[in-house]
This record gives sequence, structure tokens and C-alpha cells, in this order.
Amino acid sequence: MKLHRTLLLFLAIASSLSAGELIPDSAEQWPMASGPNGSWTVKTENDVPQFFSAVTGQRIRWKTPLPEGGQSGIAVWGDRIFLSFNKPLEDGTPTKDAKGTDIVACCLDAKSGKMLWQRPLTGTKVMPHTGLFSDNTSPTPVTDGKHVWFVNAGGRMSCFDFAGEQIWTREFETRTRHNAKNAEPLLYGGWILHVEMRDADDPKRRPMKAEPGQRNSPPADWPMTFVRAFDKTTGKPAWVSDVGVSIHNTPAHGLANGRPAVFFGRGGGHKPPEMPYGFTLASLDAKTPGKSLWQFDSPSGYAFYVTQFDDQNAYCFEPGQLCVLDINTGKLKKRIALNENASVRTFDAAEKSWTHHEDSVFPIPKKSAKPARKKRSRAYPTNQTNIVVNGKCLFMSYSGHSIGRVDIDSGKVEYLQVPIQARRQPGRPEKLLWDEFIPSDSANSRGMDVAMDKRAKGDGWGHVTSASPIAVNDLVFFTTMIGTVYVIDSSAEVFDEKALVSVSDLGAAGKTWSLSSLSYSSGRLFHRSLKEVVCIGD
Repeated sequence: MKLHRTLLLFLAIASSLSAGELIPDSAEQWPMASGPNGSWTVKTENDVPQFFSAVTGQRIRWKTPLPEGGQSGIAVWGDRIFLSFNKPLEDGTPTKDAKGTDIVACCLDAKSGKMLWQRPLTGTKVMPHTGLFSDNTSPTPVTDGKHVWFVNAGGRMSCFDFAGEQIWTREFETRTRHNAKNAEPLLYGGWILHVEMRDADDPKRRPMKAEPGQRNSPPADWPMTFVRAFDKTTGKPAWVSDVGVSIHNTPAHGLANGRPAVFFGRGGGHKPPEMPYGFTLASLDAKTPGKSLWQFDSPSGYAFYVTQFDDQNAYCFEPGQLCVLDINTGKLKKRIALNENASVRTFDAAEKSWTHHEDSVFPIPKKSAKPARKKRSRAYPTNQTNIVVNGKCLFMSYSGHSIGRVDIDSGKVEYLQVPIQARRQPGRPEKLLWDEFIPSDSANSRGMDVAMDKRAKGDGWGHVTSASPIAVNDLVFFTTMIGTVYVIDSSAEVFDEKALVSVSDLGAAGKTWSLSSLSYSSGRLFHRSLKEVVCIGD
């Protein structure tokens, strides 16, 4: 009888880990870009670094130089971390030639930063390195503690064990109309979820009529992309969502009022072919995977964000508005205006003083400029920077260098201006830059400028696919392209300067470039830039 009960318990545990179950929520692991539960958030009793500086070395445990730049986030499991970088360019390669098809998957020791192994992942699509929105290294690896899956956005997905032995690999057809940073691969039970077109021999695929690379061709001339699932042990196709998802969107998965589901959107710049524009909650139940549970039409096509949801609501953006949808039906509950009747706190660097604007428009018109209605409509987030924490939606504003916070229940909207950059040098007083910044040299660890796109010299706000924030307990970590990290107390009673816990850095001003999110595990934060991997913690 005891053996029989033990066998039944084993079978129950085994069935719970089959396709259709979520990864257990554990603060000790960060198995994919969106963390252990798919929400970009985690709870922990461990100490959380609240200020750190790669310039001064404060709370930096180790640094490891990378052979070449890249954009993937970091997956963490136990004493292993995983990321990818571009295939190293030859020394002296001109910036205009910083491009390629291939990337390198790698594994580092989480305790020391020692490089343990590297594996090539070939691709077919030539992509510029260090793009303002993506390159072939953009997808973050995914791990389940035994295996790790890497994606080369240029056309390959591969599975390895923790020793670096390849288990399987598959090629896939890449999009030519848009580049793909936003759609991160996800692990759900026995499936790897990835946004791709249907296969060329799929009778349901819309035929390709557009010329390759001609993104101004009519949207109907392009095949659509979908959430697709692949067996994690073999790489074989499992299912395709019944509704398309635009490459600009970052799908999120988890439990929607107890139902396993994935939430995604259609829309974005340059008229994506996935129409009608809007948002979909689809089932991840093993019996009906990919089947739409509901859809919300949104003709404006504002889908270039992380599609967040929780037990009660799903959240999406329209011009100047946060839309709150019923998680069970997709019906609109409320619209919250982001650019009217807001509480805005701004800082005057010359006077070194704060001003509180109550019931105001956002962004605050400058004294020398006339109020411009057109500018006020840009109160939506910088791409991919939205997160929902304990009933609050936070984001980096598109304009005004401010962090926005929306109380979902009350509808109260607050903005807090933050410095663009911290200029630090060992042994010297720091200086916070509010109205200017030092552009990054966008150089790799060998001093080569690897950013063909001149827009990569910006400050990381506005028209850029920025790193998505993460939340550890009530602390939200926003990371910008120039290596600034804002640590925000999302639970602050008043969203004023006291809510800005720190302005940390990932490297020297003018020498740091990144579109990568932070990862958290066991009291440590991990990050990668073009030059190096950094471990943060005591």
C-alpha cells in the first residue's frame, strides 16, 4: 500500500509538469525574460540591491567581458546563467559593416562569471548589430533547470543540455517586413512558445506577394505571424494560435482568473499585416491550446508594449489612454486618460528645486514654448516599458523623461521627472544630468563602434524598443539604453522624489549601451551590456 501511494504521488507530480502547467513561481530562478511566472515580477524574502554602480564598484560582485555585443536578457537557474552575443566581428571592421547572420549561445558560472561554454547558432537573415529595436541576439534564452533553449532571430532555435550538448535544432523562416525584438520566447509546461509565421507548406498560410524587404508593400501582401508552440523535447510543432500577433508586441502568459492563458496584441508601426488590430486572450489549456477566449478591437494599433494581465484585468494602451479590460470577457471596464488631470512633479536643474503640478496636462509645456496639443498626445509609454505591480501600472513616458504611475482602481495618474543620466567617476562627486546626457560610444569590449543606426546615440527614451522593467517585491527596475537604472518604489504613498529610490548605473556615462532587461535570482541582479556581463549584490 505504501509503495502504491508513492507511485500515485509520483504520477500526480509528473502529470502536473506536463504541457498545460505553469513553471513554479520561485524567486531563486529567472528562467526566461519575463521571470518565473511570466509577469516580469517576483516576490522574495532575500535582500534586494537598491543602489549599485558599475563605475564605482558598489555592490558589484563580478564583471565578465563579452567577445561581442548583443541584446538578449539573461536566464538564470541555480549556478548557471545563459545569454547570447553576436558572432565576433574581425578587428577593425568599420561601423557600417557591423552586421551578420550568426550569433553565439553561451553559459557562465553565476558565482564567478567564468565562461563555461559557447555554441554557434547560425542564421540566414542579415541583421545590423546593435539596432535601436533589435538584432539577431534579441531573444532571451529559456531554461527549465535541465535544458536551455536559444533563439537566433535570424532563423534558428536550438536546445542544449546544461553541459552544452545540442539536443535538437530547427530552422525557421524569418520576417522581412519587420525586425523582431519584442516577442520573447516563453516556456510553458512542455511547450516553447515563439512568434513566427506559419510554415511555407501550411495551407492556412497567407501567400507572400510582397517583395522581400519592401515594408511599404500593402499589409495584405505579407503572411501573418502567430503564437506557435513547439515540443520542448523535440522541437516539433505542436499548435498555432487561431489569431495573429504582431511582431511589435510582447505576449505574456500566466493564469487569468485560474485559467492558463496567453495575452497578445496586433498593431504597431508601419502597418503590420496582422489585422484586425486589437488584443486577444488565448487558451493554454492542453485541450484547447491557442484558441481565442476573447478579443478586444483596437483600431489605433497601439500594441508595441508588454501585454500585462492579472486575475481581474487585462491592460492595453490606446492614444493617451490606459484601457482596463475584464479578464473573463475582454469587455472594456474603463479608460484612464494619461495626459489630463495628472499629478506631475518636475525638477528645475538650474534652481535645484521641485515643482508640483496638480490636475495638469502631461508633458508640462516648457516656459519658452507654447502649449502644443500634438505633443500632449505622446503621454504613452516608451516601447516595452510598462509593468503592473500591486494594482499600479508604471512606465517610462515617451516624452518628458518621467516615470508614470497609474492607480488602476482610482484612476489617479502621477508622473515623476527623473534625471537622464548619472555621471560618476571614482573618487569624485557624482553629477545628475537632467536636461542633457552623454551619448554612448556604442562600442563593444574591444572598443569598436558596432551601432550602424545613428539613432542608437540617443538617451533611450521615446522611439526605441527599450528594455522591459522588472519588479522585485515593490521595487521596479527601469533600464535605459545608456546604462541608467531607475529603482522606483511602486508602493510609495505619494509619487514624489522619495519614490525614486536610486539612480544606479551599469557602467560609465558615454561608455555603456544596452537594450537588455535585468534578471533577478537569490538576492542578485544580472545584466549584460555590449561590453560585459555584471552580477550585482553583496
